[in-house]
Parts: sequence; C-alpha cells; structure tokens
Amino acid sequence: MTWREIGPAAGGGRVTSVAGSATNVKLYFVGSAGGGVWKTINGGFTWTPVFANQKVAAIGALTIDPSNNNIVWVGTGESNPRNDVSYGDGLYRSTNGGITWKRVGLKGVRAISRIVVDPKDGNHVVVAAFGDPYRNSVHRGVYVTFDGGKTWKKTLYLAPDSGASDLAMVPSDPNVVYAGMWEFRRKPWTFRSGGPNDGLYKSVDGGKSWTKLVGNGLPAGITGRIGLAVSQSNPNYVYALIEAAHGILWRSEDAGKSWKMVSDNTLVDQRPFYFTHIAVDPMNPKKVYAVSEMTSVSTDGGKKFHPIALAVHVDYHAIWIAPNDPSRIMLGEDGGYALTVDGGANWFFSKNLPIAQIYHVGLSNENPYEVCAGLQDNNAFCGPENSLDPSGLLNKYWKVSVGGDGEWSVPDPSNPNYIWSDSENGSVVVWNKKTQDQWSAQPYFQGVKEQYDLRTSKYRFNWDSPIAFAPWNPHIGWVGGNVVFQSTDRGKSFKVISPDLTLNMKAHQIPSGGPITHDVSGAEYSDTLLDIEGSPVRKGEIWTGADDGVIGLTVDGGKHWKKMLVPGVPPYGRVETVAPSPFDAATAYVSIDRHRSGDYKPYVFVTHNYGKTWSSIASNLPKNVFVRTIRPDIKNSSILYLGNETGIFISFNDGQSWKSFKNGMPTVSVRDIRMQPTFDDLVIATHGRSLYIMDDMTPIQQLARAEAAGGRFFPVRVSYQYTLHENDEGTYTDFVGNNPPYGAIFDYYQKTANAKTPPSLQIFNARGQLMRSISGTHKVAGKAQPRLPNAVGLNRYVWDYGTNGVALWKGAARKSYQGFPEGPAVPPGTYTAKLAFGGKTYTRRFVVKPDPRSKFTQAEYDRTFAFAMKYEAMFGKIDTMLNNLDALKKQLDAAQKAATAKKATGVTAALSALAGRRQGMFDILTANYQNDEDSIERPGALREDFEQLYFVAQSLITPPALAFAHRLDGKYARALGQYNAFVGTIPALQAEMKAAGLKPIAGIGTVH
Repeated sequence: MTWREIGPAAGGGRVTSVAGSATNVKLYFVGSAGGGVWKTINGGFTWTPVFANQKVAAIGALTIDPSNNNIVWVGTGESNPRNDVSYGDGLYRSTNGGITWKRVGLKGVRAISRIVVDPKDGNHVVVAAFGDPYRNSVHRGVYVTFDGGKTWKKTLYLAPDSGASDLAMVPSDPNVVYAGMWEFRRKPWTFRSGGPNDGLYKSVDGGKSWTKLVGNGLPAGITGRIGLAVSQSNPNYVYALIEAAHGILWRSEDAGKSWKMVSDNTLVDQRPFYFTHIAVDPMNPKKVYAVSEMTSVSTDGGKKFHPIALAVHVDYHAIWIAPNDPSRIMLGEDGGYALTVDGGANWFFSKNLPIAQIYHVGLSNENPYEVCAGLQDNNAFCGPENSLDPSGLLNKYWKVSVGGDGEWSVPDPSNPNYIWSDSENGSVVVWNKKTQDQWSAQPYFQGVKEQYDLRTSKYRFNWDSPIAFAPWNPHIGWVGGNVVFQSTDRGKSFKVISPDLTLNMKAHQIPSGGPITHDVSGAEYSDTLLDIEGSPVRKGEIWTGADDGVIGLTVDGGKHWKKMLVPGVPPYGRVETVAPSPFDAATAYVSIDRHRSGDYKPYVFVTHNYGKTWSSIASNLPKNVFVRTIRPDIKNSSILYLGNETGIFISFNDGQSWKSFKNGMPTVSVRDIRMQPTFDDLVIATHGRSLYIMDDMTPIQQLARAEAAGGRFFPVRVSYQYTLHENDEGTYTDFVGNNPPYGAIFDYYQKTANAKTPPSLQIFNARGQLMRSISGTHKVAGKAQPRLPNAVGLNRYVWDYGTNGVALWKGAARKSYQGFPEGPAVPPGTYTAKLAFGGKTYTRRFVVKPDPRSKFTQAEYDRTFAFAMKYEAMFGKIDTMLNNLDALKKQLDAAQKAATAKKATGVTAALSALAGRRQGMFDILTANYQNDEDSIERPGALREDFEQLYFVAQSLITPPALAFAHRLDGKYARALGQYNAFVGTIPALQAEMKAAGLKPIAGIGTVH
C-alpha cells in the first residue's frame, strides 16, 4: 500500500534558493522551504525531486560548483525564519548532479543561509550558518573548507544567538569574501531581529580570518539582517542591504573601505527578517536587483528602483543570474520559481512543482469526495480526489476557495457546495463552489489598532484560526479565536459559547518584532485557539487546543467549560491537535509542539477520563523531532496516526509503540491527518509536498487479524464504475496528480510467498458465471512476473471490471491493433471473488455500483453487457480466423519453396491458387491497416466494422447502433460461412501434395 500524490501544484510553494549553470542553459536546481531539492534538465518544463529520501526537507541554500556542473552543494534548514520555518541537519554535497548525496558536515547547524564556492578551486567553500532561530547554539557563524568538505573550520563566530545571514565572494579574487552577521531569536509569540552581535565583515584570505567593517558611512549600532552582493564586472562595487534604523541599501565603490547610503525605499527590503536579498548584474555594476515582497531593479547603482515580474507572485527569497548572460535570471518566491531569458521582459512561471505548504485538509461527503487545503501564502484550494479524467488530477481541477494565506478550508457537512475557509487570523469566508456566491464569516472584525497591539483587542485569532463542525449536527459550525464562536447559519452570525480558553498572557500580546523593525503580520499572535473538535460519540462534547498549552473541554455544548494543562509539559506548548476518540467519549488524544520554545521533543498524550489524567504515548517516537498532529482511526480503536516534522507514523496498540508509515512518501512535515468515512481513505496535509492519500485503509485496520491467521483476503469495499472523460489533450508540463485506482480493490495478506504457485483469482457474477480469471505469470521486461502480486505481507490488486478476453490477432501491424485483451466491463451488481494463495482459497462477496451521476437502469446496464459480450465473442472469432489464415500463409510459403525445388508444377499451381483464395478471404475479414489514418485512404472490412461497433458497445445501445449490429450479423454469418467453405477446400490440396511425394501442409481448422 502506497501513498498517491494529488497536488495541488497550482498554488506552488515557497522556494528559498535557486541555482543554474553558466554552461548548460537547461540545468537548474531549486530548494524549497519544506519540499527538498528539485532538478530540471530541460529548462523548467519538468522537474525531478532529488532530495526526497534525506532526513530533512527544508532547504536554506544551494549552489552548483562553477567549475563542475555535477557538484552540487545543499545547505539544509530555511534561514527565512517566519512562523512556519523548518530545520535542517547540515550541509550536503552531490558529485553526480544530485543522484546521490553525502552529508559533509555542519550537522548541528539547523539553518544555512548561503554557500559560496571558489570558481577557481571547488574544494574551497565558504558557508554562512544562520543556526537555530529558537535557541542558543554554538553552531553558527561562518565555516570554511579547503578540502571539499572533509574538514571544516569555524572562522567567524560572535555569540550563541548570532548567525551568518549572507556571504558574497569576489569571483575574480576568491580570497575576498564579505559576510553579514545577524542576531536573531524567535519565541512562540514574537521574535527579535537584531542585536549587539550584528555586523558586516570582510575577509581577504578566503574566509580564514575576518575584519569587521565599521564607520566610513555604514550605520552605527544594531544593524539586523544583512544581505550582500559584489559586482562581478567591478569588484570594487559592493552592495549591502542593512536592517538599520535609518536607511536600507548601502553601496561601496572601493571594496568596502567607504560606504554610502543610496536608498531608504522600503520596496527594496519590505520585511527585513524575511527577505533581505540583493544581486548585481554580472556585466553592469550599477544594475542591481532586490528581492523582497516584490522584485525590483535599479540601473543607477541602487538610488531608484522599480518593480518587475509583476505577474509572477509576491514574496521573493532568492535570485540567481547567469554569470555569463545577465538576461538569464531565476527567482525563488512563495509561489515557486520564475525564469526569464530576456532580462525580465517575460517570465516563465510554470505550475509544476507540488511543494505546497499546507496547514490543514478538509474533506466532503461527496462521491468523488472533495479535498480542500489551506496553503501558506498561496490561497486555499479545493479539488476532487478523483477527477474522472484519465489524464489525472490536472491543475485546472483545483479551484481557489479563499485568497491570501490559506489555513483551514472545510466543506460544510450539511451541503458540500459551501466551503468555509480562513485566510489569516479569523478572516473566514464561506464560498459556494456551484453558484460562486461568497460572504465574510469573520466572527469579529478588529480595528487597525487592535490588529497592531493584541492587548487592546476584544478577541484574538491565531494565524491558523480553526474551523470545525459539530458531528451531531451538520448545521453547527465553529470558528476559534481565544473563545469558541458558533454559527448555525453558515457564518452569517455568531455567538460566543465559551470563556477565554487561553492563558491570556498580556506580555505575549505586544507587537512582534524589533528592536529595529516591528513586524505585525498576525503570524505571531498568541493566546489563541489552534484546534476545535467535537466528539463523534457524545453530543455536546467539544475539545479545544490553544497555542499556550491550554486544553478546553465542555460536555454540554458550551454551557460549562473547564481549562486544563497537561502535567509535566513545560509551558507555552502549542496544542496543535485535540482528537476525540470515535469509540469512547472520555478518550481524547493531544499533540503539543514546543519547538518554538527551542524544545524539539515529541509531546503526545491520551486521556481516558475527560482530561482528569493524561498519559504520554510518545514511547519510541524519534526523540528530537516534534509532533504536529495525531488522529485515531475511525474503525479500529487500537490504531493511531501521527504526523511529525519529517513524516507519518502509525501505532497498532493505541500509542504504546510507533512505526514509520512513509510507504514511499518523501521526507516532509505532516501537519494534518483526516479520514474520509465513506471510502475509508487516509488523507494527509504536508507542509512542503502538498496532499497525499492512501486509498482504502481496510487492510491496515485488519492487519492484526491477518497476521494472526497467517493469511487473509480482506473485505472488498464498494466500488464505482465511473464514466471517465478526458477534458483536454496533449502533453502537460504542469504537475498532474494521481487519481485513485479504477476498479474493485482486492487486498490480501500472506505470511509467506510461493514463487512456484503465485496467487490466482476468479470472479463470478451473481448467477455463478465466471467473469474473470487471473493466474500464472507473464513476461515483464523479458522476465517472468506473477500476474497477481505475490509479496510477503500486504498485497493489492485492482480489478478494472473487465471480463476474460477473446483471441487476439497476433499478426496485426501493431500490438495496439491486435484487439482487446480484456472483455467488456461487467455491469453493476453483486460479485464473488475467489482468491487462492498459500494452499487456501478465500471467498469475498462485493458490490459494484454504477457511476453515481448515471441515470441508466440496471436493465439497461444488463442489456448493454449482453450486447457487448455477444459482439466481442464474434470479434474474437474473426481474430481466430485471421490467426488461422496467417498460419496458413506460412505453410503455403514453405510448401511453395518445396514444390518449386521438386519441380512439381501441378502442386505449385494448386498452392498459388489456394494462396490467392486465402488472400481473398483475408481481405473479406480485414483491411489490415498499418497506421492510424489508413482508413482515410481505403475502406475497411468486416473486422474494422466490428471495431467500430465495439467502441460503442459498452454504452447505452441505441436503435441506430442496433440496426448497424444487425447488418453486421449478416455480414459476419456470410464471412464465417465463406471461411469454413474455404477451409473445406484444403484437404484436396493436401491429397495432391501427398500424391506428388511432398509433405502436405498442416491446414487450419474451422470456426463456429
């Protein structure tokens, strides 16, 4: 059982670093905030993930060795330290273009902001280590290697809370390197950008030693984050973005000896802690690019800037300019990447990277069901889990449910056409996907002063304000602030049903940021709710989780509440998930995340008595990987699912122990886990690789029973014969998500596997007639493989409803012209599957239902199937005749050679005559087209008529089709008679050959 990736990629995701090749214009790498490293070798048309199996997925920096395109350096851990930033575990190097990676040091560095490689000596590398934004660490500063990463030396270090923000190396003189040092610290409710251990430094010995640059025009005091660029064409030109109290961009024209403030335009560096990147045109020292909330360019040395790439996205974090071609530029931003090859006149922004940073997932009760997700800085999207399009889940199937930063997006259970979505701090919108109507469902509107200083606000809302519905009443919706707001009219009005369910620490509600720049985006709002969940088994039971560690509970629909903290958990943990048990009203599971306090331990608990006592169930989880979410299975009370910062885990014993449940999923932060009850699917939201689904969890839910028995054929869930329709054509460069498997899913478990006797399957209809049988082996890439999966453990086979096929015409011009390997699809109904493996035969009855959109009756389905079966059988007999005629041709060709050699002229003439009649019979049966449009040039024959009929035989049979079929009945009967009559002439030739002393041809059989 594996996960299927469904997207969306339409919204993209944050790209933190980009790199291209100077010598190969089609080669690029991008690093993402939570989705690893991606590579393209065709200029961005398609991308391949090349870092998916490492232990971390957050990328802070990457670069290609200027002297060798096969050598790629990757620094893990994002260094744009906003609220959702993830960590790394050091520096990696690939020597084969990203196929394999080796960690080459700096394991303790949690975030790397820049890597510069000496263009003259690839073994000389300088690394800017930003470090852990949440706690003090000695693993910060600037590191240098001169042996390709075998050994490292930390050459610039100021303090345990000061890391390197950026580097700039002079390409023509790699001994000259500039570095920015930046003091930064995050707390759960605020951050500090800048301190006494900031500064701009210069090295003239390749990074071995450093000199602080002070005065001479540089700002004094705290300088905050620093971004650097040096001109390739004139290394005397150095640019520094500095988060100073006065001014933004400084320029030196004498290699750092003196400086001049050239711009105080906030366009150049809108939010210094999040952006602060600058680049110089390699051919023009006065042409400068700034990447911030917008990308802008200056042609006068930084004095005046104007925005470019306006149609791409916002929030830029990386820029790469080809050192030998300034018209080729790649940008990294919150929506992915953008590429120009004409200096910015036009931008290529392809939506083909599934790196969405999703917070939560919501599921509808439709068929197919809708999947909705809130994306960091890329709206909220809703799309079908099954597009009913054989091309897959294309980008166009995803629709925006709310703009801005999406967090929660949840279909209304009373009517799934209505989607409730929030975009930052309680800004809830209800949207009708059918009518496109929408309205604000924001429970409380804060004034601008309330937004800036949360202490003055009547209510507080988290960046990630929760939305939920009452399991006992689909018309009751909740939105979380610091209280629970309840609505019964789809968000048009609300009432407060709880007291403040947080600690309400006023000291944690002051404006965030400082000491230089305040940054009050709402991402740091504190003392707010993160989760609301109603009990599936007790009416009126509601649980809440707050970002300061408080858990709230009411059992009477909000009349009375109690607030609790889990004993033993250090303060201010984020209660990301409260998951009530679907089996026991007194049981609930919580995950608490303290990584924003510098504590990476997993905190997961269960209560069986409404929170009176709590027990840790972290057991054998990774010790220094914090947990994001937990969810109980909906059918097996022993099974739990858990998402942490690097993947997903499963417990089969209520949390006493855990196992990795990646099953092919890349390393990624798992933020939300939900189950779709109708289909029993497990759906997860990742913060870096979009959405994943595992279809039909029955085998997992019943695995313990299967293991105990040694073998099991699991119950087969109801399947649907969807009518698939291709809504477009062509080859797509955009990402395409995977639809669920089409057909009935057969899951089975075997303790051992017998290669000599692989599993076999028979499927019968309700009347006991055999519809499909599968057994034995077949050739795959020249190697015998079992037709049914034959692995130890769980196996899955999907039956596409096809019946046993008839004979194929092996002599057709192409394999695709040989006919139909399977017979018509069975009609909806009840079927029985008999699956044999391990010396036993297991039987399961299952139901196949029609497409829920269909208006056909069962009688119409049955008539259509009978019709298709009849004409498929006739088609098979046509192909049998053709196979026989092909065999006869080989016999006649060989006999002609023998008769000619013996000079048996009479036999030769008789053989030629029979060959002519054979060809005539062949031409009655088929036109033997060689290519797809040969039918335009010459008419077909009987087989081509039957092909035409067969293509419509599995749809509703109309009178014109029936009339055509009746005409074919006559043509078929005549051809069959002609064929058998022709076969009847062969014995005379066989006798003549024998009389002439020649070995008679074998002949062919009749067909009935």
